[in-house]
Amino acid sequence: MNKNVMIVLVGGFVIAILVAVMVQAAFGSKGGNMVEVAVASKPLTSGSQLKKEDVRWKKVPETAVFEGAIVKQEDPKENAAALEGRLRRDIAANEPIVRTALATGARGNILAAAMEPGMRAVTIKGDADSLVAGFINPGDRVDVLLTYDVRVQADEMDDVSSEVNRMATETILENIKVLAVDQSARKEEGDKAKISRTVTIEVDGKGAEKVALAAQMGELSLSLRGVGDNKTRGKSNSTTDVQISRVLQSVNSLKRNSGGNSGVVRVYEGDNIENVNVRR
Repeated sequence: MNKNVMIVLVGGFVIAILVAVMVQAAFGSKGGNMVEVAVASKPLTSGSQLKKEDVRWKKVPETAVFEGAIVKQEDPKENAAALEGRLRRDIAANEPIVRTALATGARGNILAAAMEPGMRAVTIKGDADSLVAGFINPGDRVDVLLTYDVRVQADEMDDVSSEVNRMATETILENIKVLAVDQSARKEEGDKAKISRTVTIEVDGKGAEKVALAAQMGELSLSLRGVGDNKTRGKSNSTTDVQISRVLQSVNSLKRNSGGNSGVVRVYEGDNIENVNVRR
């Protein structure tokens, strides 16, 4: 056989093999392993809670998946857990949702991620007595109570003695969400109570001011609500020492019924003023 013919045949065979390999590679890339990644179904804004309808799954080649992308798993619970949290930045429609864009307990500030827009986190210090002996957990609902000394002028005591002698307790906030206990924002496993020193709650701006002022006025304590109890009384309810003490009530009754109720007379002597109790 002519040498030139042999060269042409061998060359053609090699070219045919190369073309076959290229065609197979091309079809292989189209029919290769595909996976689904999470993308935004619409424009999403920073700070919003990611919802199921905000996400859709888009098929891409497995080789195109980049680090941080959320790949769909067989277990729906795994997918829900991967997409739980608030957005730390804006995301455009059809843009892949990456793990670093979500603020959750494992990524970013867990308190900031758990708070509703416009709300504030404030911390209440206490002990076993004021913090329900350690039975408060993140996610619970509580009322905030303030106990304080009532300051009444001496010449006003007779006027207010039927209502209060010295101390009062008021409910200053109702149905408040607990964000964290001590430095933990997750509910402790098991039924064993853990004595805590601080409880962080979620309030609005006005509520934050109330807590800050109340902490200076007296002692704050928390009252744990039952699961599903969302009823509020609307007004700031209060209880005084006279209302709960039968002794103080009896004393006030004796004062009213005695013929010699005491009064106060102011005696002026130069620049000195003295209040003197007298019988009436």
